[in-house]
Amino acid sequence: MTRPRNHGAEISPDDSTMRSGFLQLAAEEGHVPAMYKLALHCGDLSERRRWLREAAHKGYAPAMYAFSLECKKLELRRYWLHRAAEEGHLGAMYKLGVEHGDPKEKRRWLTLAAEGGHIPAMYQLGLACNDPRQREQWLNEAAKNGWQAAMVELCDL
Repeated sequence: MTRPRNHGAEISPDDSTMRSGFLQLAAEEGHVPAMYKLALHCGDLSERRRWLREAAHKGYAPAMYAFSLECKKLELRRYWLHRAAEEGHLGAMYKLGVEHGDPKEKRRWLTLAAEGGHIPAMYQLGLACNDPRQREQWLNEAAKNGWQAAMVELCDL
């Protein structure tokens, strides 16, 4: 199947150059998911960061998370990680949970991620639980979703 292009030329949906051109155009016109996707396809690191930063500043949670991973400064990295988590990004919630030094905050973020369906968070939450029933519950959830380490842990209960 082909789609008409400006000036009547035909393009194939398999034309990666054309697709990346459309992505570039959409990003430049302010389409935030396009900014994020363009960043993921950028070979140039500075361009990647530029598009991630722009999409993050516009409130796009996946971009906030990805941008946090690009940040060299710990304070900036945590800022964007928190913003992404507050916007509902499960990966950001999980990362905050596993990296947090405060056990209460660790459990809070892991619980949010696990309740949202994040399988590694289910496993980590199971490991962090002191209550044997809760531990088994979260390890079971992770195991039912194919997390092999949780299956192994359950054998030791």
